[in-house]
Amino acid sequence: MLRLVAYAPDGVRRFPLHRAEMLIGSAPECDLCLPYIGVALRHARLHFEGDALCIEDLGSSRKGLLVSGRKVREAALEVLDEIRIGNVTLLLEDVTAPPERTPAEGPAAGAPASGETGAGDGVAAGRSPRTPRMSSERMVDHLTRISEWVLADTDSRVSSEALVAEVLAEFGGGVLFLLLGEMDEPGVKLVVATDPAWLGKGDELLDQVRSHRNASPGGSGAAFAGELESGASWICYHTFTALDRIYTLMIALPRYSPDGWSPIAALRSLGHLLVFGLVHHVGWYEPILPGHAVQQDLALAPGLVVGESPAMKAVTDQLRVAIGLDSHVLLRGEAGVGKEPLARSLHLSGPRRHGPFVTALCGGARPHQIEADLFGAEVAGKGGVVRREGKLLLAHGGTLFLDDVEELPLEVQARLVRFLRSNEVEPTGSDLATKVDVRVIAGSRVALEDAVGRDEFRVDLAYKLSRFAIEVPPLRERREDLPLLIQSYVNRFCHETGKRLTGITVKAMSALLNYDYPGNVAELENIMRHLVYLSPQGRPVDVSLLPERVRRGSLTAAARVDSSSDLDLQRLVGDTEQAAIREALRRAHGNKSQAARVLGLSRNGLAIKMQRYGLRS
Repeated sequence: MLRLVAYAPDGVRRFPLHRAEMLIGSAPECDLCLPYIGVALRHARLHFEGDALCIEDLGSSRKGLLVSGRKVREAALEVLDEIRIGNVTLLLEDVTAPPERTPAEGPAAGAPASGETGAGDGVAAGRSPRTPRMSSERMVDHLTRISEWVLADTDSRVSSEALVAEVLAEFGGGVLFLLLGEMDEPGVKLVVATDPAWLGKGDELLDQVRSHRNASPGGSGAAFAGELESGASWICYHTFTALDRIYTLMIALPRYSPDGWSPIAALRSLGHLLVFGLVHHVGWYEPILPGHAVQQDLALAPGLVVGESPAMKAVTDQLRVAIGLDSHVLLRGEAGVGKEPLARSLHLSGPRRHGPFVTALCGGARPHQIEADLFGAEVAGKGGVVRREGKLLLAHGGTLFLDDVEELPLEVQARLVRFLRSNEVEPTGSDLATKVDVRVIAGSRVALEDAVGRDEFRVDLAYKLSRFAIEVPPLRERREDLPLLIQSYVNRFCHETGKRLTGITVKAMSALLNYDYPGNVAELENIMRHLVYLSPQGRPVDVSLLPERVRRGSLTAAARVDSSSDLDLQRLVGDTEQAAIREALRRAHGNKSQAARVLGLSRNGLAIKMQRYGLRS
């Protein structure tokens, strides 16, 4: 496989050449975006003629194009040719793909083992039991794969979360926390779980690790029999120093028990590799479509992090199918789930990516204003007729995203149906029609058939827009993506502000993971932006900075019931009581009398409940 290595003013970047034709330029929609001095918006075009890769100067820069020191208009490229574009030098490399492994060698990187589902499928399966498959040989394979990731280019598309999830899955499932700082108040640098319910259990695990370390002082780590979500679990921890900073790796494996081979030393090595890998890959959380080469034909919009949950994998799979279709697309989902960046990703991935991407709001204004915004208008002025171009005309050759299309007034719906039939735009007040070529992507918060049933939406328009519909899940239904999203926002806003933080405290991370986010990704982004802005330099994000509604999430999460929940009433009540007792003890700083008063119990009543649930102050 060929790739171009860009030696740019701010570092080295690498671009795999996976399309038959690719644009090079400084415009964001270019396949090889080089936003540097001297690079034109559309500077050059790469294309294949037979087996030969050719480059063509598009004539949009006075400096032209230099290939191995020669100024050219068009040239066939050979491996190790140097291409000079503005202030950037590109080197053409031939990267040999790694050989496929035979079944005896184990699964390839990013692939599930034979006879079991991948890490994402394991999350979808909830708490169904899984037989541990880990052995010393398989652990060596995993550590080798993670070592390769550590040494990979900084634009690696494999995430640490995906690699760790594979390791946990072979242990039968579990949760891993990588903490930064002293044990009294460490920050979370990485958290991965095969069951979303375990993501918010860092506080409970940290209490157990502290107690074990206090009972056995002097060691840097150990393993012991503990608990994870009121069930027995093998827990391993290791505190170490790397890059002059203190880290602690904390792992809970509820279905694993060492028998003849102990993975403690291997897990210590895992902790060291993760630290160096996260430092090497810092700032490269977006875009992420981890570990699947076939997904590289989907170009994600800037700032979009999709995560690795089965729900979002289904969305990206459908987006990839939609790339090759010429029909209009409907994105259905609650407010804030990210329909617009997904629509922009579909635009950037398809043949219209060189055309404009235009967004139009379908509500919040009077019908005639929305109509003029979409179709344009002609009004009489002092100097003659004043023409306003509508967004359908502005989107010619590209994509129009209709946000909240269910709010489109009925009279405007009729005009939109006529446009979708004829592809002609006729501005209000004019009898001059213009032929346009536009792909419409609509975003809706409700099912359009429901709006049709209430006589609020035309059935013919609903049919035309819903020929290819994609359901975008709310954040609460893909909770396993939260750690990746949270860390990516911390990285992004730290880069924006120039602030260095030491992660997020375990209590803050637990609260963020247990909150339901009614505003979805938009709300999470806003919360994380404020947290980074408010957090003091050199400190972790603390739970005291969280909004009150988020801090209460750890208590309400225990009582959450959804379609996948176990409806055992006794267990639900018990989980809620335990969560309330832990929260009361936390607020009372371990004072049982004060905690009992908060709970409306006697001190003896609290002691009985704590003994029943095996809780310690």
